[in-house]
Amino acid sequence: MRLPPELASAERLPVRGRQGWKIVERVQFGGYDVYEVRRSWTQGGDLRVGRVLFYEGSNRRQTFGFTLAGPDGAVWHGGAATNLRRHALERDGFEIAMRDKSGFAAILEPDGAPEEEWTLDLTETLDRPLKGTLKRGERTVAVTGTNKLAGTPLPLDETTGYVFESAGEPVAAVEVINNGAVWISPSIDSADRAPITAAIAALLLFEELRKTLPE
Repeated sequence: MRLPPELASAERLPVRGRQGWKIVERVQFGGYDVYEVRRSWTQGGDLRVGRVLFYEGSNRRQTFGFTLAGPDGAVWHGGAATNLRRHALERDGFEIAMRDKSGFAAILEPDGAPEEEWTLDLTETLDRPLKGTLKRGERTVAVTGTNKLAGTPLPLDETTGYVFESAGEPVAAVEVINNGAVWISPSIDSADRAPITAAIAALLLFEELRKTLPE
């Protein structure tokens, strides 16, 4: 993904566990361990009809939970729900995108302190990547998806990553293509670090579902 300049000097933390087929899902990055991943069955399906003018639609829904342990021993729990939609009309090889609205929401809370939960709420319309907020009370962190790649002005036809901004300043990012990677600014507010890493874990797991959607 293309990183904001403010994160260019942050350490790149490779993601492990997204590679290849797996029975037990486990993801790790920078001393953080994501485990006890519990997914529901994926609901929904695909539809393609027509002879000259084709209608193509896809809808996927899934819920999942997970646990995140940090290098400092702190433990967080997450519960998430997804709704991914894609609808289009196609004629003579040209595709006309119809109005879509995909969404992703998650509740993230530290172990033993459910009253300190944070809410991640993102939506997507047409070809714009997911965008929304990570919030607890009046505390808000902006979360913006991107489809841009480093080294080229051309966008990709899928989400490449997400950027987290606090008070208008990028403080973390997660790459969700290929194996994945995470960047966390050394200047990040200590109160934001744990919920942001929990949100990063949720997004890495969420993007696995996208791989089931048709091109």
